[in-house]
Amino acid sequence: MSVSSHKPSPAPRDVRPAPASPRPAIVASNFYPHMGGVEEAVRQLALRQRASGASPLVVTMRWPKSLPPTDLVDGIEVRRHLFRGAERPPKQFLGAVLTRGAIARRVTADIRSHDASVVHVQCVGINGWYALRAARRLALPLVVTLQGELTMDASRVYEWSRVLPGLLRELLRDADAVTACSAATLAEAQEWSGIDLGGRGSVVYNGVSLDDFDVHPAGSPTGRPYVFAIGRLVPQKGFDVLVRAFASAVRDGFPYDLVLAGDGSERASLQALVSDLGVRKRVAFLGATSREDVPALFTGSEFFVLPSLHEPMGIVNLEAMAARRAVVATRVGGVPELVGDGENGLLVPPGDTAQLSAALVTLAGDRDLARRLGEAGRARAERVDWSDIALEYDEVYRRAADHLRERSLARRWRR
Repeated sequence: MSVSSHKPSPAPRDVRPAPASPRPAIVASNFYPHMGGVEEAVRQLALRQRASGASPLVVTMRWPKSLPPTDLVDGIEVRRHLFRGAERPPKQFLGAVLTRGAIARRVTADIRSHDASVVHVQCVGINGWYALRAARRLALPLVVTLQGELTMDASRVYEWSRVLPGLLRELLRDADAVTACSAATLAEAQEWSGIDLGGRGSVVYNGVSLDDFDVHPAGSPTGRPYVFAIGRLVPQKGFDVLVRAFASAVRDGFPYDLVLAGDGSERASLQALVSDLGVRKRVAFLGATSREDVPALFTGSEFFVLPSLHEPMGIVNLEAMAARRAVVATRVGGVPELVGDGENGLLVPPGDTAQLSAALVTLAGDRDLARRLGEAGRARAERVDWSDIALEYDEVYRRAADHLRERSLARRWRR
């Protein structure tokens, strides 16, 4: 049976009031040791919650199977499970049907034993199926946070999955609160689903840890001044556009090298493109980079570039701002909500090699402009420190608990 055809269980007979300090169970699509924007967002949020005494639990996918089912990551309690979705391949479908009930019971038991007061889905994958059932069984408020799932998954899973589109609609209908990492992401989800979230929907930006970026610059990986870019090397990140723009700028006398951190399916083709364009000696591919090394790469750069074709928010833009570096980014998704053209960065159309190259040349030729944009960026980043974002989520949790109580009372009156 597909997820979208699952019938909700009966309304709970009673709903526990939320405690003064919420105890969240964050059910994340992925978490460390995997690296990515969602993983870092969950880590930073859980760290702030832990510091405030909220005692978060992270429940996430156990893949590869060699990962321990129980773990501590930076002092954060983690439980991993083999989440399965009933997708088309017969083996995967049968495995999900046979095991997901038992896995759902174990997830529910973990959340119950933690004495959680709210279930919080961070990025909707198959993790959302288990979170929804646990929230229903435990009569807990459900919060769903959208991180651009519809456009930013490298495998375009929402285009081929038989499970996830129905699951996301079910979550949007059933959640007591829905947040998104940008207004663009929230609007995209409502338009795609046809569900008006009304007062249940709000924007909570991903944050940045300012202290992490008050570090001394690293030595240049190339031995020369450089501009920096970081992200998954996948088509929607637009790094091929950046490489072409960089090569064009070099022909116009661009003085800096390009340092690109991250890994992915496009790495080999990007390296081949660099060679074909004759800039191999001016571009450094760092591959996957530890989070401890990243801040110094930002502060060591002249400025930062994010050439995405799609981007729900662009947390790396905030990291550049926290490091007081000007940003060159594309005008896509939620990026303009944080990067103001001429205010703390320069915005160009997505996929436009000529305009991206011109923006690189502009910043390289005007160091005062780059410095001014970088300082303005730091001021913008100070308004979304993770400590403040954690407080916003506390308020979302309380609103979600209120919504669940009101919905439960309404159901009782209808009986």
